[in-house]
Order: sequence, then structure tokens, then C-alpha cells
Amino acid sequence: MNGISHSESLNGRADCDKGRGGVTPPLRARRSLRGRWGMIGLGALLLVGLGGLFAVGLLPRLQSTQALNAAAAAKAAATPIVQTAVATRAPADAQRELPGNCLPLYEAALFARATGYLSERRVDIGDRVEEGQLLANISSPDVDDQLAQAQADLAQAEANLKLNQANYDLAKITLSRDVQAGNVAVPAQQVDQDRATLGTTEASVKAAQAAIGVNKASVQRYADLQSFEKIQAPFHGVITVRNYDKGALITADDPTTLPLFRLAQIDVVRVFVNVPQVFASGIQDGQYAEVYRREDPNRKYSGRVTRTANSLDPNTRTLLTEVDVPNPDGALLPGMYLQVNFNFPRLAPTVMVPSAAITFRADGAWVGVLDERNAVHYQKVQTGRDFGTEMEVLDGLNEGAAVIVRPGDELADGTAVQPADPAKSN
Repeated sequence: MNGISHSESLNGRADCDKGRGGVTPPLRARRSLRGRWGMIGLGALLLVGLGGLFAVGLLPRLQSTQALNAAAAAKAAATPIVQTAVATRAPADAQRELPGNCLPLYEAALFARATGYLSERRVDIGDRVEEGQLLANISSPDVDDQLAQAQADLAQAEANLKLNQANYDLAKITLSRDVQAGNVAVPAQQVDQDRATLGTTEASVKAAQAAIGVNKASVQRYADLQSFEKIQAPFHGVITVRNYDKGALITADDPTTLPLFRLAQIDVVRVFVNVPQVFASGIQDGQYAEVYRREDPNRKYSGRVTRTANSLDPNTRTLLTEVDVPNPDGALLPGMYLQVNFNFPRLAPTVMVPSAAITFRADGAWVGVLDERNAVHYQKVQTGRDFGTEMEVLDGLNEGAAVIVRPGDELADGTAVQPADPAKSN
């Protein structure tokens, strides 16, 4: 074999193998085996870690669920605790607060009856005036002239009356003298003429007297028109409106003209209240009422019912009621929105319970009542007026009954309950 032995040949092949990979086949096998075991170990570690994390997250949740289930079971098995209240008898009188509108006792719009120019204005808004006080003057020269003419006509008529009366007296004397002289001295024709003259003079006297009456009426008419030049207060009060200044043209009897002034008497105010039908029968003349402003509820004003409309408004089913309230300091102003408290007598005894104790169903109102064994029994009741936190029960419930506040839908009839501390009940 060309002088090369078999061993040398093997050695040379091994050297060649070292030159290619640097590792002999048995060594590669061992290393591959170690790599597989490393991967298996790493996977086992991962599984162990995931299992630990799973146990850490799941076990507390399982424990919490078990605790909740146990608490729910204990709660379901325990006796429910409910809040209770005692049904009490309502007082003999019931107070009811209703809104009212404040108006002055008297109010007047002062218009002019004389046409002319406003020559003087003595008051303005907010001024307090007395009855008969002069508020303004209107200059009407034409009315003054017409009055002067009427007075002159009256003087002329009075002078004519004197003249006609003198003629009548003369005719009367002449007739008397001629009659006494007889037919020998005075012809009968003359006597007849004297009688006719007496009749005409008597008629002229009556005409003069009628003319005087006509002229007196004319003088009075223009005197009245002249008096309208002075605007006076018809009653004491306060000026609430002033529409004209000095020099403005004032037109009388014009429906489009604004009033010169508006006067209101507010030392006593009228408060009008629309009382609902349910309370209308309890309103009586002279009944006491208390009035206050919502922005100042601590200050009360005493008033009394003076009159009612004695008829309900068919649109609102309310009774218009007037309450007169003394207002000496003027604190209540016309146009204010006020609150009025009435005391209404209860026609029949009723029971009061918390509004939260009433359960409304399709078939009416019900109340949960506790018996002597603290078992719930629902009773159908007839409700009355709702006062906010309390409600009136007209029928179906006795005074002193223990009722459940906010019973809820899950509290069935016949369920045994445990009343909460009354001091903590609402």
C-alpha cells in the first residue's frame, strides 16, 4: 500500500476530522445530549413558575369567593333588619303654605279732564301725598274764557229778569187801576189790552227766570271744567307712576293718553291667594293668616281673610281669596310675590306616617306593618295630602302601628324582621 500502514491511515483520517470540526463524533453526541436535558430542565422550571403564579392568583380569588358565598349565605339566613316608624295622629289643625300676589288696598290712575298744557307738577314717583293734596295744574285758557262768557250771560239774564219783573209789576198796577176806574172812565178795550199786557209781561218774567237757570248750568259746567285743571289726590298714598313733565300737552278724554299719575294706598295691602279646591271649604271670612317674603322668612306679617270669590275658577279649580295685611312701614310693596300660611281645621281624624313607608302598586297604596311577632303584613291604605316627608293616611291604618320605612320589593308578606334602633331610624 505504497509503504503506508493501516494505522497511519486511520490517524490521518482522524487528523482530517479534527481539521474539519475540531470535535470527534463521540464528543458531539455527548454535547447534544446535554443540550436536550437543558431544554427539558428550562421547560420544567417555566411550568413550575407558571403553576406558582396560577396558584398565587387563583387561590386568593377562590378564598374571596368562598368568603362572599359564606357571607351571603349567612345574610340570607339572618333575620332582616328594617327601619320602623310609629303611625301618629295628625294635629287638629293643618298648616298649608300657598303663594300670593301683593296689591295695594286702593289704586287709581289719575287722568286729565281738561285739555291744555301742564303748567305745574308738584309730585314725582315715590312721594307720599294726602287726600285732597294738589298734584299738578293744567293751563286751559279757552275753558277760562268760556267760563267768563257764561258768567256774563248769567248776569245779563239776571238783569233781564229784573226788567221783565218791573214791566210785569207795571202792567199789574195799570190793570188794577183801570178796572177800579170803571167803564165810564176807561173803555173796556183798554182794560182788555191791560190784561194782555199783564200776561205777556208775566211770560217774559218766566222766560227770564228760565234763561237764568240755563246760564247758571253753563257757568257750573265751565266751573267744573276749570276745576279739572287742578289734579288732586283722591286718597292718601304714594305716587307710583308719573308720565308727564311741565309743558306737556294734555288731551282730555282720549283713550290713547297715558294717565298723569298713578296713586296707590299701601299702609294696608291686599294679598290675593288661589286656594285649591281641597282647602277651599276651610276658608272663612275673618280667618287668621300669616304672610312673609321668601327672601326674609323670619319676619312674619299678620293678616285676615276679608272676602272670597265664593266660586271656584272652572279652569284652575281654585278659590280666589283676599287677605288684608297691615303694612305701616311699607315693607310689603305692590307686585311682590308672597307666601301665605293658613290654618285649616281637619274635618276627620287622620294618621301621619313617613312618605317612604308608603308603597304604591298597581292596585293602590300599601303599608308594611309589624305584628307582635315582628312579622311583616302589608295593609292597603287610602292616602290623603302629601306634606313632603310625611303623608296623610285617611283609612286602613290605626294610630300607634309600627310601619316599615322603605320596605323594598324583596321583603315579602309574612317575613320575620328585626326592627332597627328607633333612634337611628329615619
